[in-house]
Parts: sequence; structure tokens; C-alpha cells
Amino acid sequence: YAQPSEAPERKPNIIVIMDEAFSDPAVLADFQTNEDYMPFMHSMMAGADNTVSGWLNVSVLGGNTANTEFEYLTGNTMAFLPTGSIPYQQYIKAETPSMASHLASLGYKTVAMHPYKATGWDRDKVYPDLGFQEMHFLPDYKNPLLVREYVSDKSDFEKIIETYEKKEPGEPLFVFNVTMQNHSSYTESFDNFQPDITVEGANSTALNNYLSLMKLSDEALQELIAYFEGQEEETIIVFFGDHQPTNSVVEPVWKLNGKRNATLTEEELSRRYKVPFIIWANYDIEETTGVETSANYLGFQTLQAAGLPLPDYFSYLAAFSGEAPVISANHVELKDGTFTNADDQKDLLSGYRGYQYYQIFDASKRNGG
Repeated sequence: YAQPSEAPERKPNIIVIMDEAFSDPAVLADFQTNEDYMPFMHSMMAGADNTVSGWLNVSVLGGNTANTEFEYLTGNTMAFLPTGSIPYQQYIKAETPSMASHLASLGYKTVAMHPYKATGWDRDKVYPDLGFQEMHFLPDYKNPLLVREYVSDKSDFEKIIETYEKKEPGEPLFVFNVTMQNHSSYTESFDNFQPDITVEGANSTALNNYLSLMKLSDEALQELIAYFEGQEEETIIVFFGDHQPTNSVVEPVWKLNGKRNATLTEEELSRRYKVPFIIWANYDIEETTGVETSANYLGFQTLQAAGLPLPDYFSYLAAFSGEAPVISANHVELKDGTFTNADDQKDLLSGYRGYQYYQIFDASKRNGG
């Protein structure tokens, strides 16, 4: 990325949480629960102060978390890469421009966190290539509270707070955190997890367990935001899911509405790739609700919300998003609302495709990869 010509006046801390399998199945179809399973998120999505919110269209479903991570951090899209590819394992073999390297160039301390194995999706090799100066994996989480067999979002977010409290005062911090609490499967029972959400008319263990996990994440997010509301340092928190859960969770929702996975229209199927997102600040930023975007664009939107200069590639994406506000491997939406896909929009997307090729492959050559 080309460097900005002048240092920005304000550098808020930026905490990004990509929450494992966090989604709101209500985006698919209607169902009734005994109580709201994400009351805090729903209140944030409804137009909370200093909050941008909406729906993030991702390229993966039920797994391949690393691809949403790749899209968010780099501004690249899986729409231009072969089906089934995992860029972290196949293409990132040398220094590759990302949000982390850009923020490091602006003087940020850049930290990647994931309360699981360092080797998952080759993260321990990829994160330094993307510009992360520090990494924390499962061994760095001391005596965490577990939910089922994974580190809880509560303990995970406490580690974010600890990282913030340990930094030099005034040093801007960029944290990119991938959680683990809500990983599949959703059918087993555990002593340390008592599901408390039920869905009327659906006798589904997987759906009840899943929604009960969402409620725990929602509570943990509310606590994290409450903490940063009380901090003097300007801080932005970005929260989104990496993908929706497996079919076992959502089939009962379709069934309640007289549908099944096999007979969904393309547009109904595309709803399986939508997860909620928020960008929240503990100071004044412009509120927006109902934003429809995709993971490859959320990076530049994060930097814009923070009032930071964009690298050239992100500036290009910011302009281009006006033509095609949603681009994912699943589908593309044009500015007039046309529902289409990348293969049918080769001319429109050719410039973006060329820039992306340069970002991934020429960067690797430049760096001796």
C-alpha cells in the first residue's frame, strides 16, 4: 500500500472481533423464541448511538473461517479465487499488504488473538506476513472459563481488555480477534453449558444450543462495550460473524416456514451468507443502520469510521463499492439492487480482479515469495 502523506491527527484504538459462527437466523425466516437470544445486538442493530450496523455478506458457510478473515483484512474477495481455495494456506507465502501492515505503518501496535491452536489455517505463519507484530493463541489464555470445550467469549474478551491495559498509554492499538466459543457441533451436551433458549414448534437440540450460545456471546459483547464506554482513550469496536452455522441448525427454521434447503431460490440461499455486523465507537461517529455490505469492504469501512487515511487499494474499493455494494463468492449486488454473480459481471469486475491479482501474487514476488 502507498503510505499516506501525513500522519492522522487522531488514532483511535481499533478492536475487531470476528466471532465464530455468530449469526442471526432471523435473517432467513420467522420463528419465535422464549426470549430474545441477542437483545444487545438487536438494540445495536436498531440504531444505537455512535454505531454503524447492518448485514455482512460473506463467502463461506459453516466453516472455512480463514476466508472471511482474509477478505476483511486484505480487501480481497474470494469471488475471484478458485472454489475451495484457502488463501492462508495457498497464496500468502510472503509479506502481503493488509489492514494490519497499514495500521502498523501509522504507528499502531498490531495484535492478532485466537484462543485455539496457533497452527489452525497456518495463522502463526500468515499473521506476521500480514503485518501483525504480536500473536496470542490458546496457551496464552490462563485458566479461561470454558463453554463446552472451547474458551468462552467472556474470557476471550477479558484477554482483549488485558492486552489494552498492558499497552503504553496513548499508543494506538489494533486487535484482530477470532473467537472459538461457538464452533460446531451443536448437538452434544456438556456439564458447563445449559441451553436456555427454545424455539416454538421446533424440537431441535442443535437450534436451541446454537441460539443459547449466541446469547452468551451477546452478553459478553455488552460487557466489553460497557468497559470501553468507561475508557478515556478513543476506541472503536468492530464485531461480526465469520459465517452462519451448519445446515443442522437452520433446517428447522426453514421447515417452520414451509421451506427446505433443497428447494430454496438463489436469493433465499444467499441469506445463508449474511451475518450481522456493528462498528461502534466510544466517541461521536455518524450512526447508520441497515448497511448491506460484504467482508472485502468492511476493512475500508472500519478505517473510514476511525477517520484514518486509506491505503490506495482501500481507496479504490471505497469508490468501487458504489458500483457493486456487495461482492462475495456467493453473489454480487449492483448499485441498482440487481442480484447477480461475479462470473456474470466479468467486465464490471475486471479492474478489481486485476488489482487483487497484483495485491496477492505480485506482492509475493516482490517479497521473494
